[in-house]
Amino acid sequence: MAVVADDAVDETAGGGPPSHRPLEAFSSRPFVLFWSTIVLSLVGVWIRITAQSWLVYDLTDDEFLLGLTSFCQAAPVLIASPIAGAVLDRVDRRRVLLVVQVVTALAMLTLAVLVATGLVEVWHILVIAVINGTASGFDWPARLSLVPSLVPRSALQSAVALNTAAFNASRIVGPVIAGFLIGTVGVAACFFLNAMLYVPFVIVLATLAVDRAIPTASAAESPFQNLLEGYRYIWRTPAVRGMLSVDIVPLAFGISYFTMAPAVARDVLGLGGRGLGLLLAFNGVGALTGAAAVTLMVGVRRRGRLVILGVGCFGVLLFGFGLSSSVYLSLPLILAMGLVVALYATLNDTLLQTTLDDDYRGRVLAVYSMFWGLTPIGGLEAGLLANVWGVQTALAINGVLVLCYVPVLLRFTPLRQID
Repeated sequence: MAVVADDAVDETAGGGPPSHRPLEAFSSRPFVLFWSTIVLSLVGVWIRITAQSWLVYDLTDDEFLLGLTSFCQAAPVLIASPIAGAVLDRVDRRRVLLVVQVVTALAMLTLAVLVATGLVEVWHILVIAVINGTASGFDWPARLSLVPSLVPRSALQSAVALNTAAFNASRIVGPVIAGFLIGTVGVAACFFLNAMLYVPFVIVLATLAVDRAIPTASAAESPFQNLLEGYRYIWRTPAVRGMLSVDIVPLAFGISYFTMAPAVARDVLGLGGRGLGLLLAFNGVGALTGAAAVTLMVGVRRRGRLVILGVGCFGVLLFGFGLSSSVYLSLPLILAMGLVVALYATLNDTLLQTTLDDDYRGRVLAVYSMFWGLTPIGGLEAGLLANVWGVQTALAINGVLVLCYVPVLLRFTPLRQID
């Protein structure tokens, strides 16, 4: 990738003076409504993720099937996200998001009934994971591209950081609730609650008045031409290209620790369902701390280098977490992983959002979300390695792979020059 000068990157990435008030986005009523209900729906998502992985491992005792479930949920994002990119720059992003929430809620209600009646089989979980994954291919880029329509541009950094904080706060609350429900009333309750938590978000989306929900992309272009022009925009904008590249290896291999968490909790650390919730909640505490720290970093220089440093720290921490057999060491390590990932990812998200031309926002953020479709690579790879050498060795190897990606970011992207 081409290297660009400091001045050029700064001018592109600035996009107007940012606010020095971390909570300025809350002065917008549409954003407050959007944000408060998104917190509830995201709590439901993390309840589902925790309960779904526990259910698969409880039914099968197979680490590979944990990876396969992750594959079925994440791989459809690779297919759906490009389609979402073409759609989101041509139609009302709010309505796309509304349809996605309804589809996901119905899928989770179906899974809840199957579990409650004792009819659930692994293939049911895999099919529903595919449905959720396809919906996610539209969900994340729609959410991300709608945020700038809810706040003035000066409050965009505040909105991005608060949106990320909502995601990470749900990572604390969701697993704890899931662990409690699994240990008391059973896993079916998790899926019923997940379906119910979408309802407030659906109501807000159906009634929310948004000024810039419909983008200005040319209707005369075919969807394919529209999508192709988005890719051309990415390629001719080195700063955007560099920021999009940050998560390729960390998502492909690093996030495997989340996929393997049930095996780590039960077989390595000797924890049960509540212990899994505790493990993931510690990760969420770290992530929320990292996201909150970004809201206070207005004016900090060399943010691109901080992003690269965060990727390196993540690799080291993942290596240590993989080798740990102690609860007292694993909990601080997974908390620290949540912190550094949220820190560098939120910084990267903020830089990207403030750089983008709004006419291309949906397509670029669809590509950004599409990278989440890489997570099954690491999930399947970690599952295969875990079956041969054990889950600890699998995670340690993936930590080394993430660490080896740092020189690539330094040498072949302009990230180190982004201020």
